[in-house]
Amino acid sequence: MNEHAGHEAYRVGDLTLDVEARLLRRAGAVVPLPPKTFELFVELVRRAPGVVRRQELLDTVWLHELVNDEALTQRVMLLRRALGDDPKEPTFIASAPRWGYRLVAAVERIEATPSEPVAAPEPAAPPDRGDGSGSSDRLRSQLAVSRVRNRWLVWLSGGLAAAVTALVGTLVLDGHRHTIDSLAIVPFRAVEGGGSGAEYLCDGIPATLNRTLRSALPGLRVIAESAMTRYRGQEVDPQRVRHDFGVRAVLTGTLLRRGDTLVIDAVLADAEDGTQLWDAHIERPMADLLSVQDEISHEIVKGLRIPLSGKERTQLARPPAANVEAYTLYLKGRYFWGTRNDQGFADAIASFKAAIDMDPAYALAYAGLADCYAIESTIEYGAAPANEAMPMARALARKALAIDADLAEAHASLGLVLWLYDWDRAGAERELRRAVELDRDYAAACQWLAEMLAEQGKAEEADREIRRALAIDPLCLVANGDRGLFSYYRRDYEQAVRSYRQTLAINPEFSQAWLGLGLAYAQQGAFAEAVEAIGRVNRLGPIPPAMAALGYAYGLAGRKREARAVLADLESLARKRYVSSLYVAAVFIGLGDRDRAFEWLGRACDERASMLGTLKVDPAFDPLRSDPRFAALLARVGLAT
Repeated sequence: MNEHAGHEAYRVGDLTLDVEARLLRRAGAVVPLPPKTFELFVELVRRAPGVVRRQELLDTVWLHELVNDEALTQRVMLLRRALGDDPKEPTFIASAPRWGYRLVAAVERIEATPSEPVAAPEPAAPPDRGDGSGSSDRLRSQLAVSRVRNRWLVWLSGGLAAAVTALVGTLVLDGHRHTIDSLAIVPFRAVEGGGSGAEYLCDGIPATLNRTLRSALPGLRVIAESAMTRYRGQEVDPQRVRHDFGVRAVLTGTLLRRGDTLVIDAVLADAEDGTQLWDAHIERPMADLLSVQDEISHEIVKGLRIPLSGKERTQLARPPAANVEAYTLYLKGRYFWGTRNDQGFADAIASFKAAIDMDPAYALAYAGLADCYAIESTIEYGAAPANEAMPMARALARKALAIDADLAEAHASLGLVLWLYDWDRAGAERELRRAVELDRDYAAACQWLAEMLAEQGKAEEADREIRRALAIDPLCLVANGDRGLFSYYRRDYEQAVRSYRQTLAINPEFSQAWLGLGLAYAQQGAFAEAVEAIGRVNRLGPIPPAMAALGYAYGLAGRKREARAVLADLESLARKRYVSSLYVAAVFIGLGDRDRAFEWLGRACDERASMLGTLKVDPAFDPLRSDPRFAALLARVGLAT
């Protein structure tokens, strides 16, 4: 089977393979395969029925190219999908564990039938940024043909830009026109053994591309990067992403960092049927990350001939940072910030500070640092006193806006501080709405706005904003949990329980939903269920809000000894780390000790504890509302009616 001189063609099961014409047909219809995937299939056919070792396939298909073993695994997966093959019961490609692959379909050498002439690819030309013609137009026309005919080693800038150009334009596949108007960019997977420091790039590079496309191409619906984090580290089927988000195309990839070289294998697929639209093998030095961002942006706009205003053109031309070191530190900071734990916050703060040291005019790094300090002091994390963290967050957000007045992240950061610390809700609403105006897919800003409106008793407005957040990210745990929280505020405890249960169906480990569920049970008088739900969170470790909720539930249930034991635990923990006075007040409310509750609520006001904004709507405070001291408390936090 290795002798393949002359016009090479085969019958492979129910397929016909013409190697010279680079055509694969089934019942007369072309089965489109990107170049590397086509060459992989050819090699398996030529070597059938024998097993071909993985290293042999890498050496043959990726001759003279630096690739990783994961690239082969991904191509086999996509080839099976294109052929409609089941790896568990293969009719084409069978795996030889820890060895390689073999073709199990019957293979017969045949006489080739005349095929349509294959046009030779035009030679490469340098980019032309003058009139919109040049490399992008040529790439777009080549991608519009169903048979990909030439082998590529694609540079990152041209490759990803070409993929997006193909997406947003009209692709012609086998005579049918498919308009791609929506895209999901999944975090890349780090290749095992690919060296340290790849994880933040696996998140950061797709996120950068995502934000660039969202701002530059308003006609293309790009799913927000926050919604894509659920796929982190997974081998994702594009059809699963279509089910989750209703998109037409999905970009996936793997990433290997080898010294100062990045190796990326990216695949663009039609999410409706799994058809591969484009794939690329990409190698670039780390030092090129900034120029890559610039090149991608220009290639997209040039290839699609998008009319830009002068302001938009200026924004598009602006690199994400002044130097690559600051940019990579920023990506590290955002990666660590996303872990949402004490060590993650510490690492994020260190990364953002280092980025600012590298580039004192780096607005995004100031906004990232502001987010760290603001979120670190909120009730969910409570690792730092608001009086210490929030003024720093405010100053950093204002510094970011002084550098870039149109930075959505900085407006959202400032809005968070104005809401949770300054209790300037009108100013906070203005900043959060400005953030959403600048970035229509900023789900977190919509969520924060909804929560602030709900705390003011503006239920309809809050529901509208949380629906907007969920439209951007339907599986966001916090936004789904907020539906239960808002029902809890309305005293609709049955609906709150249903909503929290629905959130836990998405992720049974989401601690905020268990906490909210327990508090809803407590208001219903279902104290055993409340203690069980809240106890699930407490089993994770000493978490002050969960400890306070448990002490509150014990107090309501008449289990005063257990409630006072929680008070002692909070006091002990406060000697080791910051514990908000609001948590102690909550336990005294459960115990029915009004005087001590007001004493500790006063201390919480002095600390400017973030959850004091819920005084007006949280049913936990209902036993205090008839006391004149409660009206004074509302006035202190700016909620007097």
